[in-house]
Amino acid sequence: MKDIYAEMIAASRDIAASFPPPRFYACCKESLNFSRSIFAENQQVLRFREFVLRELKDDFGHGIDHAEKVAVEGGALVYIEGEKLSLGDSARREAGTLVQIAGLLHDLRRGEKNHAQSSASAAEKILAEFSIAPEKKRYIVEAIANHEAFVEPKKIDSPVGQVISDALYDSDKFRWGPDNFTITLWQMLRSSKAPIVRLIRRFPKGMKGIARIKETFRTDTGKTYGPEFIDLGLKIGEKIYLYIQERFATELRAEKNDREIGR
Repeated sequence: MKDIYAEMIAASRDIAASFPPPRFYACCKESLNFSRSIFAENQQVLRFREFVLRELKDDFGHGIDHAEKVAVEGGALVYIEGEKLSLGDSARREAGTLVQIAGLLHDLRRGEKNHAQSSASAAEKILAEFSIAPEKKRYIVEAIANHEAFVEPKKIDSPVGQVISDALYDSDKFRWGPDNFTITLWQMLRSSKAPIVRLIRRFPKGMKGIARIKETFRTDTGKTYGPEFIDLGLKIGEKIYLYIQERFATELRAEKNDREIGR
């Protein structure tokens, strides 16, 4: 049987490829490279990645690829924002390590109600097995608890902890841009086995919900580049919407006829 969701992922990625990438990747290249070096070389981060590879379920597109993007881009945000706090390279590297660990662990309980708090509780138990200072463990746990959208975040009593928390949130919400339309959306449908015709009917409302995230970014850097991620995702989404309306025109007509007969 043909995997219609794989077909839609491929088509959506082709559509997304016709747009330029967000400016964040060019403008913050140095910071991203700094963060990638931590992710590739830091032994603690590597241990947590090995753990997540075993434990993290790819729930609605929130698997290891999602976690790694959040970790690396969160590290870049911390590097930039840490300079504003007058943190030296060593302190920014340490904060980058902590946000990367938070990024890897932030969706451990993605499928549960109040998943941010549930994931934070799970992360706290896991962190107990690692030799990380209690204060730094608290930064990780608080950041994970604070990453839910449209929920008032808890204030952190440390400037470094606050930056870690805000950077995790922003890097996670960058994923509401192009990634949402090329990965997450289709994984959600595949998981639920929902018909694509139902998606088409709900698409405009979903686009409005995604647009709301533009006003929620927390770091200065996130506020600068985050809205562009969302706008780009919405432009890609508009093209995908037109594409799937045409691709499933026969199914849409059949559904409309069924509804009219049922009246």
